[in-house]
Amino acid sequence: MTGKLPVAIIIPHAGRQIPPEVAGRVALTDAQIFNEADAYADLLYDFRGQVQRWLCFPWARAIIDVNRPPDDAANRPGDGIVKQRTSYGAPVYLPGQSPDDALAQTLVARYWQPWHDQLAAIAADPAVRLVIDAHTMAAFGPSLYDDPAQPRPRLTLANWGGADGAPTATFPSPTAPAALLQAWSEKLGALLADLPALAPTGPRAALNTPFYGGADLRLHGGQRQPWLMIEISRALYVGEQTGDTPVTPPDEARMMMIRSRLWQGFSELIQSQE
Repeated sequence: MTGKLPVAIIIPHAGRQIPPEVAGRVALTDAQIFNEADAYADLLYDFRGQVQRWLCFPWARAIIDVNRPPDDAANRPGDGIVKQRTSYGAPVYLPGQSPDDALAQTLVARYWQPWHDQLAAIAADPAVRLVIDAHTMAAFGPSLYDDPAQPRPRLTLANWGGADGAPTATFPSPTAPAALLQAWSEKLGALLADLPALAPTGPRAALNTPFYGGADLRLHGGQRQPWLMIEISRALYVGEQTGDTPVTPPDEARMMMIRSRLWQGFSELIQSQE
């Protein structure tokens, strides 16, 4: 296929910058911010110039999470848009320094809302035929997640559907057709299956496990075009992590292998759907 793929790639969790509004309040170390981020996802999915749209949020997911809904009741305690603790249980802010309601609303308005305005524009763009919500995941479930200490699949694809990508009573409106999700899982899973891992992994591919999607898909997906979430295990290029694992530089050789196979899969899958 020549020219740009008619795809948008959005990367909500790769950033590690601290918003200036909370500078001096944050208790987290660089290592803790690194281990909460989708480490180097901006490099792993760096197909800017090769796709119709490419968008990466630069701010630390440990502090502002744009892939969370605005209704705090829908989030784990402390795991909403304005984070209060990490997925390993560490407090985000120094004692007495958590944002008050006014500051929290300011953060939502300055960071979360512009991101979702851009996603709404992508959802309305007739040149975009598919949206990929691009992520990486810790090799093992963090202690406060639903799969603590469990090895995760090498690859997960999600569409707010069931274990086969189809609608369920709980998730009646998937953001991409089940057949599309299954085809992408089979193709990408096969392409990544033989890559050597730095930590144990679960199955080569899974659907809607351990994640079924976040606010990006829920609020914008499946309206004009399919939206799907891709999660690559960091077992393939970082290794096992805890909340305090030291920051490691990007393993360019491993990441190049993954990136080239992802691009092969994206190109072939899009072309097969022409």
